[in-house]
Amino acid sequence: MPSIAPESIAPMIIDNRNVVHVAVAVILGDDGRVLLAKRPEDKHLGGLWEFPGGKVEPGEDIRVALSRELREELDIGVATFSPLIKIRHVYPDKSVLLDTWVVSGIQGEPKGNEGQLIQWVEKDCLNDYEFPEANKVILRALQLPDLYMITGHFAEKEALFNSVLAALDNGIRLIQFRAHWLEGGDYLRLARELSSFVQAAGGTLIIKGDFSLLSESWCHGLHLTSRQLGLPVKPEKRHSGQLLVASCHDKAQIKAAEAMAVDFITLSPVKATTSHPEVSPLGLERAKMLTGIAKVPVFWLGGMNPEDTHLARQLGAQGIAAIQAFWG
Repeated sequence: MPSIAPESIAPMIIDNRNVVHVAVAVILGDDGRVLLAKRPEDKHLGGLWEFPGGKVEPGEDIRVALSRELREELDIGVATFSPLIKIRHVYPDKSVLLDTWVVSGIQGEPKGNEGQLIQWVEKDCLNDYEFPEANKVILRALQLPDLYMITGHFAEKEALFNSVLAALDNGIRLIQFRAHWLEGGDYLRLARELSSFVQAAGGTLIIKGDFSLLSESWCHGLHLTSRQLGLPVKPEKRHSGQLLVASCHDKAQIKAAEAMAVDFITLSPVKATTSHPEVSPLGLERAKMLTGIAKVPVFWLGGMNPEDTHLARQLGAQGIAAIQAFWG
């Protein structure tokens, strides 16, 4: 299956007439820790921790803006830039577009040039810090990988576990389990065993199923179909660290998923697929547009290959989700 061709893809246009365009840097040290800054008490959202950055001037390249802000705020330069996520967020007094990039290759010793407290933090400890509401989506995007494998057909349990083990050995850490041909009891028993297997290998297993799975402590994530969107669910009953995910195909479904406080979504089909040849693909332009309005990380699904990951991220996606490209 061919990868996405970059030709004829229009650049991302940011309309700054009604929003404040802010460049945000997730600064990674050589040891993998993240540099945070604490907002002064007398500023907007004072006392909260944040990822450093600042306003982008009209017509300014985002990398130039980030370099300028990091030099002014922290007295550092950076060598490498990688897009993470763009999030539009409405506060009571303003609307902002957080254009977030992961930066590394730090040049110089960081210091708070504006008197702000700064601190290096392990990724696993980021949830212990209090951030502005809009930064919480950035946290989720930073903690998610860029590959999401969906299990394919298997006849025997051994074949399932062997395929999942091969994926884990290849570095895939986010996996969705689906097996609609199994009876309910058999499906849940296998899902529970597989969940423990994946967790022991440092991964996370997301289960396709109904809302009752959220009450199970062994279930580390639930993936909703688009038909389940809008049905009653109480996210506050989720266990700590439990992910809620949804399949979306259009703007209305994205908004419905966000209203249910999902952690991320899959958007499909981006390209034509052999499994659903009757469904018209979104295409890159529409997929980019829908990704741009989402307020949660978005994985592109449908005809995706690992080679498509870089361009998908350049166009705003968290990464790609796939069955055939990873399974077997």
